[in-house]
Amino acid sequence: MSLIVFDFDGTIADSVVIFIEATNHLAKEFGYLPLAPDQLPDLRRLSLQGMARQLGIPRWKLPFFLRRFRQELTGLLIDLKLIDGMHTALMAIHHQGYHLGIVTANSRQNVEHFLRQEQIRPLFEFIDGGQILAGKVRSLKKLAKLNPVNPKHLIYIGDEINDIKAAKQVGVTSIAVTWGFNDRTALATLAPDFLVDHPDQLLAAITQVHPPLGSPPSPSPPSWQGRKRDFS
Repeated sequence: MSLIVFDFDGTIADSVVIFIEATNHLAKEFGYLPLAPDQLPDLRRLSLQGMARQLGIPRWKLPFFLRRFRQELTGLLIDLKLIDGMHTALMAIHHQGYHLGIVTANSRQNVEHFLRQEQIRPLFEFIDGGQILAGKVRSLKKLAKLNPVNPKHLIYIGDEINDIKAAKQVGVTSIAVTWGFNDRTALATLAPDFLVDHPDQLLAAITQVHPPLGSPPSPSPPSWQGRKRDFS
């Protein structure tokens, strides 16, 4: 089964601006200073845990922070936009016969609302919401069992360090995108299978892993060892 699984925030939806707004709304409640615009480049090099430490949020408070964070995002959905070029990319991937899904830390309700608003909900067969790193690993493991012969045919596309970590932990293919939260340098240090800079490069990366339905198989498919690709 050729299953392509997307993260949502920063990958499909341009969430960076409302992420900063939601984070600042919670500053007083969780006892940290609001973020200034010039802090964003440094934060883009950190994982979620690293960002929480930078803000001064104790580890034990992180689940509570994430719950409140999702609530804040719900109120800001009206300002959420689709990543430029993503609609065309999703349609192209879907038309090639790939099955699409979403595994995200955002709530399913938020994602459903946004996809319907953008008129792209029918492209996705499922939405698994509310998943932070451990939850994403569990979800990807379940999905990988759909193709036990070659789990690398399951592709996880995300914009964060944690998305690459989850894909590697499960043993599925990772495509890291540079237009989201973590920057290109931070993503490259995790050595994803593919690193892309624009949505129109996604289909080319996907077809390297699993050719479209109906395409003739490669006569001598190369080993995945050392098959890292950079689509910059």
